[in-house]
Amino acid sequence: MAVLFPLDVNGLRQPGFSFGSAMNEVNQRLQREAQRIASRHPMPEFYTRFKAPVALARKLFYGEPTVVRMREIVRSILQEDLGHGLFHSTHVSLDCAVLIWVEMQALRFSDTDLERLMVLGLLAGLLHDICRSEENHAEAGAREALRLLRDFPVTEVEADCLCAAIRNHEAFTVPRPCRLPWIQLVSDCLYDSDKFRWGADTFTHTLWCMADCRGLSPRQILEKFPWGMSGILRIVETFRTPTGREFGPEIIMTGVEIGKEIYRYLLNWCREETNAQ
Repeated sequence: MAVLFPLDVNGLRQPGFSFGSAMNEVNQRLQREAQRIASRHPMPEFYTRFKAPVALARKLFYGEPTVVRMREIVRSILQEDLGHGLFHSTHVSLDCAVLIWVEMQALRFSDTDLERLMVLGLLAGLLHDICRSEENHAEAGAREALRLLRDFPVTEVEADCLCAAIRNHEAFTVPRPCRLPWIQLVSDCLYDSDKFRWGADTFTHTLWCMADCRGLSPRQILEKFPWGMSGILRIVETFRTPTGREFGPEIIMTGVEIGKEIYRYLLNWCREETNAQ
């Protein structure tokens, strides 16, 4: 069974992901219940079929010097109170690298070139939400990423690749075509890995961070639930890579089923609160 927070996609505890302490007590209790509900659901096939690239992505994420340095830089920039901090960006990074590995199996690339593209995917994931609170955050993030990358050992075309991917990751927008096929690959993999987070992560992590940040009560969360669920269902049709289109819908629908259970739990919670008054 999947245990989705604060554990990673492999069920291994991630260091440094303890954000619940600043959250109000009610939201902490609701988040823990959401995690318990999620733990009863099976792991989506994407994470069980591709164990080898998942392990390689983790190795690069925690061991490749450029990625390690970038992670430390964005740690202080990313905004966890919006649900799009290092927890979110770590999962996006890892899934992006795995998607790149899977998509490239049909192509003739050396192991060195493959790992380099995976590193670019990891960097794209770490950088994609660095301007999350700004208007048109994808475009703003691409500009800020370009500034940060000047101090990193990436080529000009690699920097262009990362900025193009960040610029194209916003949902329900028309992406700009990329000038090279491998740049398009990284761009599409970043988009899909970011939208994978619209599955279980929405209900075990993002929802509670945003609710706490905005001061929403359980009743206000409940009122917004149907609108949020409709947006999640729409994302199923937007995956861009063949792998994303194959495995993404299951990831999203797993989240939807978790969300339905949480919705029923919130209904009961609000009824009990009303009766207790």
